[in-house]
This record gives sequence, C-alpha cells and structure tokens, in this order.
Amino acid sequence: MTGTRKTRVAARFHTAAAHYDRHSPVQRRVAATLARAILQQPLAARPRVLEIGCGTGHLTRVLAPRLAGADWLATDIALGMVAACRAAAPRPTPRFLVMDGERPALRGPFDLICASLAAQWFEDLPGTLARLADLLAPGGVLALSSLGADTFREWRAAHAALGLQAATPEFCDLAAFERAWPSERAVRVWDQILETRHASAIDFARSLRAIGADTPAPGRRPLAPGELRRVLAWLDAQAPVRATYHVLYGLLRKG
Repeated sequence: MTGTRKTRVAARFHTAAAHYDRHSPVQRRVAATLARAILQQPLAARPRVLEIGCGTGHLTRVLAPRLAGADWLATDIALGMVAACRAAAPRPTPRFLVMDGERPALRGPFDLICASLAAQWFEDLPGTLARLADLLAPGGVLALSSLGADTFREWRAAHAALGLQAATPEFCDLAAFERAWPSERAVRVWDQILETRHASAIDFARSLRAIGADTPAPGRRPLAPGELRRVLAWLDAQAPVRATYHVLYGLLRKG
C-alpha cells in the first residue's frame, strides 16, 4: 500500500467512523469470534495489550472487560476511529494512539497483540506479522482476523459476467495466509464463511461505503457510472442479493 493509498484509506475510515457501528454486523461477529479464541489462551495476569486497527471498538468492548487489570493500548490509523472507540470504550478506559499498525512506533513486550479485520489493509502481511511477533513477551499471543479470497465473490462474479474488472482488493487464501506467519513460531490458522443479505445491490454497495471499505485496490479504477449500473442490475437479477465474507483467523504464541 503506497503512502498515498494509505492516506486515502485512513481518510475514508475517518469519515465513516460516525456511522460505522450501524453498518458493521459482520465486523461485530468476527470480533466476538476472535475474542473467544483469545480467551481460550493462557495469558499473563494483568496483561499488556496492543490492539491494532481498533476501529470503533468492536473487539475492544467485548474483550477488554474480560481481561481484568489489562494495560490496554488501542490504536488505529484513522483519527475518527480512535475518537469513536474512546467515546464508547469500556471501563477502565484503555489508552489510545493514532498509529499505522504496520509500523508500530512502540517498544514491547506485549502479552497480547490483537487486530480484528485490519490485516487485509496491510501492505506487507509477512513483514508486519514478523514485526508484531517480535514485540511479544515470552508466552505472548498474536491474534488477528482478516478477509480472505472468497470475500465478495458475488460482486466479482457480476463483474466477470459483464467483462469488467472489480476494483475491490484481492485478498489472500487460507494457504497464503498461513505462509505469511513466521515459520519458527507456533501458529494456528482457520477460516469461516459468513453471508449477508441485502434489499438490493445498491444497498450492499452503500453498506461498504458507509464503513469506509470502498477504497479501490492499487492500480484499479472505480467503475464508470454506466458500468456500475450494469453491475447492480446483474446482481439485482440474482435476488436475493447476497454478499460473502471469507474470514481468516490466526493465532501465534511466542515460545
């Protein structure tokens, strides 16, 4: 992700923060699943926690109250997201920082580093996972979720049927996701398919815009208005309009 693209992504999520919670049921479900997996891990008493890509706080709100006495630092690249997470944060209130999670300007060690549906925006997933793993204390856990290759397959199918190229990012499959983790560490990965239904194709497109997730992939251009109308009409003809979310999960424990 170039600096310019990363700036655009941060700006879109900053703008979306005010209404993100109303349009993110999948993100809420994924955060709950990730939290359950984390709580199954043995963690240090009063753990030092770093959260990457906190967004409006889906993971923060469900997990922080369960980790009694945690020293929790919630970070996000978008100022608006940090502000929204702070406003709805559980007590005791975590500390907050606007930060690019790929380049954490922090010193460890942390007992837990977690990120729910942020890693799909990373420019260099293997490098970032290695950097984050290096910030763990012995016995510490790195846990995150990301979007996988089958995400929005219906949207891509509509483009392909019409001879168009979707501008949505191409996410990695489970095998590539597993290879991205540091090979010398103990890692567990798995995936999950979630599906949403929408009243219309434009309703789906608006939902992505409402959560700031409509930034085109590098080198891709948004559809022209006429092309977009064709894609929406194709999807509406397949009613009900479905959207697949392919979710990847990973847990690493530092020896």
